[in-house]
Amino acid sequence: MEYKIEKKEAPDRGMVDVLGPTYEKGKPEGENAGSWRYKLRDRGEKLRYIKAGERYW
Repeated sequence: MEYKIEKKEAPDRGMVDVLGPTYEKGKPEGENAGSWRYKLRDRGEKLRYIKAGERYW
């Protein structure tokens, strides 16, 4: 996958490289599409996912 990198001005830092979108275009398909629970293998991975998400709330 080729990443799109843009140059933007940051406060007190001048020009910086900013990474553009990194997602794949399209919509999820299938019965469990978009359900994070089925993508993670075990309880530990699910807990890490939830703990990482809590910091954004």
